[in-house]
Amino acid sequence: MEISIIVGLISAAVAALLTRLFMPLGNALHLVDDPHSADRKVHRKPIPLVGGLAIACAIVIVLTVASLIIPSMLPMLTTNKWIALGCAVGVLFVVGVADDRFNLPPSRQIFGPIIAAAIVVVAGITISKITNPSGGFFSFDRVPALAAILTFLWLMGMMYSTKLLDGLDGLSSGLSGIGALMIFALTQTQQYYEPRIGFLALIFAGACFGFLALNFHPARAFLGDGGSLFMGFALGILAILSGSKIATTLLVMGLPVIDVARVIIARRIAGVPIAHGDSRHLHHLLIANGFSHRGAVLLYYVIGILFGTTALFLQSRGKIAMLVLLVVFGVTAALYLEHRLRKRV
Repeated sequence: MEISIIVGLISAAVAALLTRLFMPLGNALHLVDDPHSADRKVHRKPIPLVGGLAIACAIVIVLTVASLIIPSMLPMLTTNKWIALGCAVGVLFVVGVADDRFNLPPSRQIFGPIIAAAIVVVAGITISKITNPSGGFFSFDRVPALAAILTFLWLMGMMYSTKLLDGLDGLSSGLSGIGALMIFALTQTQQYYEPRIGFLALIFAGACFGFLALNFHPARAFLGDGGSLFMGFALGILAILSGSKIATTLLVMGLPVIDVARVIIARRIAGVPIAHGDSRHLHHLLIANGFSHRGAVLLYYVIGILFGTTALFLQSRGKIAMLVLLVVFGVTAALYLEHRLRKRV
């Protein structure tokens, strides 16, 4: 565990350094978020969109060095699976950088996540089992097609949750780092002991927190489209590799996942395109109702930590009960905040 913590700290330092180095490059290549591009923007000056690239590069550098010095700590994946993960991440960033630079329409943006998720599924990185609330597990060994479909939907859901969550400084990167820390903690328990996956989770968490030093409000760098998608992709992959810890990850990321579903349903009811941007997300509603920028982000952190920590002590039925509670809390909070805003008008 000591080695994992040290490597995680190194990952944080490398990510912070690379972010600083990439920021002038982002400005030079016009990879910036213009505050005048949409009414819902909360920053006041152009911010370079290089954080995701810095995080990904930091992870690659740390993993490469670790593979040479302590290869026994790396997850036991075949070469083909490592290549598939690399190709999937590459696709996310190629499409993401193109979107950051040329503002692609949603109909084209979606090809990146679809291709990335498909690459992973074809490579055989899929959800192998899920916990049966009555005891034991549901194994997908005999129904690989169902495993592929669930994995594809899981990764798409995680990617778009972190993408749409990236509306406040430090929200997506911080919550993704917290999620990775919870997966690390779970892999250190006797029941789910997976030190190699925990090692990978700490490298990712460290990179997230290293970038967070420059992304917390007031942010000096943003993730970018590819980076925000990469957060969800990486967290989704960690959940799969750690033995399908889907419920644990959902307890950390549950609030944004629920919020995404709520907003999509609301847009469909209103006859508005799903990809249409607005200020109906919970984090926007919190600020509109008087929360400070940092206060809204910290509230998400606290909820993610509280619900994620419960996963370390609860069995499957308890986790399901907590997920239901999170759904009720998220929907009720959003409806209440929307009601308060309507009363003001």
